Amino acid sequence: MKKITAVVCSWNAIQSLEKCLKSLIANKVKVIVVDANSSDGSREIATKYADQVLTDPGKGLAKARNIGIEKVTTEYVLNWGADNILPEKQIEIMLNCLEQNKYAGVSAKTYVQSEKKNYLSESLNLYKQARYYSGEKVVIGTPSLFKTSLLKSNRFDENMTWSDDGDLCTRLAKKKCKFAISDAFVYEYGYENLISIFNRWKSYGKSDSEIFSKYSKEWTFTRKLNSIFYPLLNEFLKPISKLSFFNKLKVSPFLIFITLTRYYYWIRYSIFK
Repeated sequence: MKKITAVVCSWNAIQSLEKCLKSLIANKVKVIVVDANSSDGSREIATKYADQVLTDPGKGLAKARNIGIEKVTTEYVLNWGADNILPEKQIEIMLNCLEQNKYAGVSAKTYVQSEKKNYLSESLNLYKQARYYSGEKVVIGTPSLFKTSLLKSNRFDENMTWSDDGDLCTRLAKKKCKFAISDAFVYEYGYENLISIFNRWKSYGKSDSEIFSKYSKEWTFTRKLNSIFYPLLNEFLKPISKLSFFNKLKVSPFLIFITLTRYYYWIRYSIFK
């Protein structure tokens, strides 16, 4: 899709970056890599495959994305993770969903693809299947497709170090923009372990803290309550309600762990800013 450029922000992503970039090129997507001075050979891989390789000064993902988006010349920009693998025809599904429904942005469902299987990877996939489904959403995350002009005129807030997607959608929603998860799916390549799961939901907790701190003063009491109960509803209650009885038993410890981790770091980062 020559009308789409993927902005891939990477740092020491040697295990997945080549697969990631090859999948984008196979789907005829232009590629800009914004590399944060990787020391594992990632930059050399990026130079081999990408149309452009830029340098991330290490000031957060929002800054890195803005650097990449600024250089995009195609009609659409695809915010893409260095561990994302794009299967055939899925980008067309994302683009059709965005254009036909006049959404400001659309994302794809993601599933873990790993050469090894363990409890955490299987639980994460079951969680994703129950948690993320096609349809209009208040917030979408990476991978996400937007019109380039929209993101150039509404840059990621570089002060929101962990909540770039949530903050962008919050600001655009004030302008009557709408978002959706499309029917497209993308693979997330890698092997999940306790540290990777912990770090992911730690970052979500900090994101909650940043969003609440920035916007809660303008929210109604009901909106504040919705925000406070959001992790409980979306990380535990809603996913578990959609699982079979056996999978409920299987995934419950995982869901409890990610929910508590997210709340803990929301509170921690709110107190110790």
